[in-house]
Amino acid sequence: MKLSISEVFYSIQGEGKTSGVPAVFVRLGGCNLMCGGMGTQFDNELHNGASWRCDTIEVWMKAKSKSYDEILPEDCQKALRMGAHLVITGGEPLIQSSGVEGFIKYCREQFNQNLFVEIETNGTITPSNELTELVSLWNCSPKLYNSGNDKALRFNMAALEHLDKLNTQFKFVITTIDDFEEVKMDFGFLTKSKFVLMPSGENQELLAQSKQVVVELCKEYYINFTSRLHIDIWNKKTGV
Repeated sequence: MKLSISEVFYSIQGEGKTSGVPAVFVRLGGCNLMCGGMGTQFDNELHNGASWRCDTIEVWMKAKSKSYDEILPEDCQKALRMGAHLVITGGEPLIQSSGVEGFIKYCREQFNQNLFVEIETNGTITPSNELTELVSLWNCSPKLYNSGNDKALRFNMAALEHLDKLNTQFKFVITTIDDFEEVKMDFGFLTKSKFVLMPSGENQELLAQSKQVVVELCKEYYINFTSRLHIDIWNKKTGV
């Protein structure tokens, strides 16, 4: 079996409840959304009401098909053996669900039978029962109006309700208070204790601008806050 791979690297998880944990990132190619609005992949500008832009577009749009044994370099293999998490991200990993299932099994057989697996998804695709049994934590980031995607494309209630029954954190990217009003209106059916709010920002300057708004919202509504450690530490969007 093969997967369409954009990049692979060893670092620490930068977002959410496992923030700070050593992790091997496997970024898959392809996505069913375009955060920043259609056209941003060509001109790097914001479209369709977007207030932020996917910071990995230039990476996940370029991918190479690799067999399982070609995907992980030696430092990543060692990290998995030593207990690092495996984080499968994108793009949207569930586009390649069957290949992801096989790759997780391969990693557990080859490197660590107790491997902790995280999958980062936008919550628009319902995971299969087999994949559900293989994943330790779902990092679901439902998209809001501020992503520049039409609601018909970015909102799948059945998929979100399914993920809500699993070990899932729902991470929302927030720029303004209005973004959180949308979260309350459209996603109030999800378990609030699983919510995580994250400030938008693809560099340290932009991240700093939205942090204060998000922190105050988390304090007021008793919701967990997450920053973006790879931006805070390296001021880079990907590969670290």
